[in-house]
Amino acid sequence: MEVFKLVNFKHEHNTNMPIVRSIEGSECEAVCRSLFHRWHVNTPEEFFKKEEQEFVLLDDINAEDEDLDWNKVFNRIGIPVPNEVFINFERFNNVDVFLFKDFCKYFDDIWYPAADDIEVFDASFNWIVSVKHYGAVHYAKI
Repeated sequence: MEVFKLVNFKHEHNTNMPIVRSIEGSECEAVCRSLFHRWHVNTPEEFFKKEEQEFVLLDDINAEDEDLDWNKVFNRIGIPVPNEVFINFERFNNVDVFLFKDFCKYFDDIWYPAADDIEVFDASFNWIVSVKHYGAVHYAKI
């Protein structure tokens, strides 16, 4: 996650962003290899092409909506609510892990409209929810 978001969060909430852990370097590479293997791609480029071509758009959901309820979104698409979620902010160079409840509570501090495309997944790698910079939400499940 970008440093400015951490600074903004600290300023607004008077506490640190509740990231369980940040995954970088060789650990991030291992997570990405596992994710890519599960989704039958070899590179970030192949992944993003697959995302563009195969993920399902949730027409009536927009991440910019103030009343967005991630529990309802996950229930609607048949994904069991996980304890932790992994969040990719950019090309899988680093991934942050949040408790799902913190992801829901602080989503507006994690995802910035017009700036961020993020992928959300868990350690099973069985599903991915993608949030585009313009608010569209897509998903795919294995």
